[in-house]
Amino acid sequence: MDRAFIGEAADRDLDTLKDSGVLLVCLAIRHGGVDVRIIQTARALAQLGIPYRVAVIEGAPLHASLRDLGLAVAPIGRRRSDPRIVFDLMRLAREFGLSVIDAHNTQSQFWSGLVAVAARIPARIATVHSVYREEYASAIRCRMHESALRLCARSGFRFVCVSSNVQRYLIEVLGIPQENTVLSRNGLERLEALPVPADLRAEAGWAPDAFLIAMIGRLYPRKGHRFLLEALRELAANGDTRPHLFIAGTGGEEGPLRDMVARYNLTDRVHFAGFRQDVTSILAAADLLCLPSTSEGLPYVVLEAARQGVPVLASRLEGTDDTFVDGETILFTPARDVEALGHALARAIDDPAMLRRIGSAAHAMFEEKLGAKRAIDETLAAYETALVERT
Repeated sequence: MDRAFIGEAADRDLDTLKDSGVLLVCLAIRHGGVDVRIIQTARALAQLGIPYRVAVIEGAPLHASLRDLGLAVAPIGRRRSDPRIVFDLMRLAREFGLSVIDAHNTQSQFWSGLVAVAARIPARIATVHSVYREEYASAIRCRMHESALRLCARSGFRFVCVSSNVQRYLIEVLGIPQENTVLSRNGLERLEALPVPADLRAEAGWAPDAFLIAMIGRLYPRKGHRFLLEALRELAANGDTRPHLFIAGTGGEEGPLRDMVARYNLTDRVHFAGFRQDVTSILAAADLLCLPSTSEGLPYVVLEAARQGVPVLASRLEGTDDTFVDGETILFTPARDVEALGHALARAIDDPAMLRRIGSAAHAMFEEKLGAKRAIDETLAAYETALVERT
């Protein structure tokens, strides 16, 4: 990592953090956007000489990623529901003298809320990546997840919010005081070199000139794959068979989505590629990234597309629509509106010059506003503020 990645943080007095150290906690068992922010933060802490450890579930994708990057990972060999994780985290904090805890997902936030009090960790941060009330359809599951945030609030945590809708949710729905929240939108490092496009059309058995739409992410209901499949069916019914959909990702919706593809007679134009790590190469080969979600924060895949100048068609959702501008740096459609999505797809295919213009404008905005160094500086500032307030 070079100095440009770290940004202003390298120019600040970080002695307080260097004397304190940071315990990052992410007990997720699947790959997701949270991993990106964890890795960014860990790399910055390592480069700046700030002591840290990242607590993860042993064998999780994040464990492998951190290990392969040579970052200070502390794997926990338990199920993430095991209450003995509290003692594991307390041991880590005491063994390495870590005075800042930053919890990044629901299980992490629940156990960290207990650990922070029991181990008297002075600086307490919860980084929130999504609106739990929108993410979980089950009311019981939603209450369970929100209880972790409420526990953190009662335990004196400050909250780092990766998008504006997450911040509003914490303030207006959960009643967390605004002064205890920090808006720090996700960001990404610049690419060191242009990625080599993957030969996705050959992989899927499509013609070299097929219009390729990419969807990248977990196969969950809120990602909205079904709306895109319905739009493709409507286009085909009207004689438009130009769009081809390349789906990268795995998840519980894969079976139902495959059934939809077969039922809609789309098997020759929809390809399920499974879990992929060559996201930059997929984007380099795509004509359009589509994200018809019903709930998001500020998704990394949209930032990745902007970084590469790939045009995006997405649902208009708070958190994205206050970062990107419709018709200038992105194409928006109303969430769940299949007809509007179909019209937008046809328009995009018919107007390649528009897509090039939007992709170029998104890339320029990424260069100006969406870099990783800003997010890291804001995170470190939140740590410092929490330390000052609690010591």
